[in-house]
Amino acid sequence: MHRFYLEEPISGIGIVVVFPKDEVAHATRVLRLRKGDEVQLIDGINLYKAELQIVNEQEVTAIVRELCPSPEPPAQAVLIQGLPKADKLEMIAQKATELGMWELWPVEMERSVAKADKPDRAQKKQERISRIALEAAKQSSRAHIPQVAQTVNFAKMLNALQKASPAFDAVFIAWEEEHALPMSQAVQRCIDEGKTLHRVAVVIGPEGGISQREWEKLRDIGAISVTLGRRILRTETAGLCALAVLWTALGEM
Repeated sequence: MHRFYLEEPISGIGIVVVFPKDEVAHATRVLRLRKGDEVQLIDGINLYKAELQIVNEQEVTAIVRELCPSPEPPAQAVLIQGLPKADKLEMIAQKATELGMWELWPVEMERSVAKADKPDRAQKKQERISRIALEAAKQSSRAHIPQVAQTVNFAKMLNALQKASPAFDAVFIAWEEEHALPMSQAVQRCIDEGKTLHRVAVVIGPEGGISQREWEKLRDIGAISVTLGRRILRTETAGLCALAVLWTALGEM
């Protein structure tokens, strides 16, 4: 079933909603949908089933029929990604959204080869990656659209971690020097200690990895260093692996 994103929250069942212009073009020119066709609507909070009412190149409307269950994972997982080279961040945003990421925080770290863009270019890049996350959410039938933050330096990220509201229940660092504690065991240990993992952060280094100094600063605020196995993973692989391990440990996979 085709899915469409609405920019305003849907207020209830039985109301008629109007599609944004870009979704009008997609529904009419690309998909060639007709009146009466069933679709799903995403408003960033919930997922709905709807029936198309007006379908033309100027306007598309639909009547909301029912609320659908959204396949959101059991915790809000924020992926803190060391800024990678080239267009890797786009792929990370896409695949991590499919896996259930809640937010993406790109961070320029000590060993990042790539550097943060200047403000005007940074905004355009953020918008492009946000659009990729939106399309990935639609494809994977999610109601929540992951927020993509602007790239910040390590110090600002660390401050945001400490002041986050709601606070993080756990922060895991995928650190290549960690050999003793697999991430699956770290998550289980948190559960055994009585923690309810509603909001979790996973920190992934760039191509050069996380530096000793960065690891120490994260450890000082209570972050837990974990291993993702004996093999060295690329930065664009590590975050996806960590999310899969997290959901497995929480019983979703």
